[in-house]
Formats: sequence, structure tokens, C-alpha cells
Amino acid sequence: WDQVVFVLPAFEVRAGTQVPGTKAELLRLWGTGDARPFYGALCPRCQAPTGYGRWWALPPTPHLRVAYEAPWRDPWEPFYVGPAHGVPPFDERFLQYGFNRISQAGGFHRGREAELRRNRQLFRRFRAELQQRYPRSARRC
Repeated sequence: WDQVVFVLPAFEVRAGTQVPGTKAELLRLWGTGDARPFYGALCPRCQAPTGYGRWWALPPTPHLRVAYEAPWRDPWEPFYVGPAHGVPPFDERFLQYGFNRISQAGGFHRGREAELRRNRQLFRRFRAELQQRYPRSARRC
């Protein structure tokens, strides 16, 4: 379990809509178009591996549990909970937009495209570093 993370489906709700308190409320809002998967309109590929359709179809359970396995594929940027040790730490070289989670915090700005190019190059180097750091891992990103 030290190299496993638990992906959380993330959603955004329409401005002025009360944040749902239960999955049933969220599904109702999703059905009416008042909620959608996070980044579903701007970058559907970035969240597709989360498997929102699979999550939608899960029957209710009384306890929290692992629902299904979702192997990582590019360009996924999942929201997840992981162990303090065993997974690579967040790399602070990633700034602003793309290849990180900061994009949820604010609006776009003039330098966004330049930041995306820089972070794309940085991500390629980051992947190579991970392969060197974990040479026996069968997982690739």
C-alpha cells in the first residue's frame, strides 16, 4: 500500500449553486447540468482516467471503500490522497498552469501559454528523473 494513491473524483458546480452534501445530491446536480467533472469542459482528457462514468454507476455503500483501479495515463492530473512516504513528493518546480494542481486556484492570465510550454518541458525531465529514481518500477508516466 505504500505506493498506492486513492484518486478522488473532483467536481465543479455552477456559480450560485449550493455545494452538494451527498453523492445523491451531486448526481442530481450533474444530471441537471449544474455540476460537472472538474475541468470537464477545458481539458476532458486531463480527467478522463478518473472514470467518472464508473463512479456514477457505483451503488451506494454504508462504508468508504476502494471502488475500482484506475491506472495512470498521460495527461491525467488526478486529485489523490497518498501516503507520506512511498510516492514521489510534489515537485515545486511546477508553477502556475499545467502539469500541477494550481490551475484550480485562479483565472487565466497573459503568461499562461508560456507557463504551459515551460511546465511541459519540465514534466518531460521530471518523468526521466522518476525513471532513474525508481528503475525497478513497472509503472510509467
